[in-house]
Amino acid sequence: MAICFFLSGEWLMLPVAFFIAFFATILADREQLAEMDASTAAMLLEGRQRPVFPAELFRGRELLFYRAGCPIYRYLVARDGLWQLLGEDGKVRQEDGMIRVFPGYVYQRVERPSAK
Repeated sequence: MAICFFLSGEWLMLPVAFFIAFFATILADREQLAEMDASTAAMLLEGRQRPVFPAELFRGRELLFYRAGCPIYRYLVARDGLWQLLGEDGKVRQEDGMIRVFPGYVYQRVERPSAK
């Protein structure tokens, strides 16, 4: 049977059928996204978020408490800077110069105190 299809040349139509199906799927997705209201789109579509860094990338100073088995420090020290705890993700408005650290806390870069 496969030999008949190869000899008759009907197998050349297969890529055309796949292209039509793929193109129709793209059009249907665009129509559905256009019909969504803003709140539904916010729930279903991923928004711009900052990545969550693992706590192991930092050295901590001034232990405050533990959350989800991870220590939460007032300050995190990395090679390139010092970060101060602002609060939980979702309760603090994120701006430039801030990072999220597992298990969901926001830190802001602060100037290192100069050694005198």
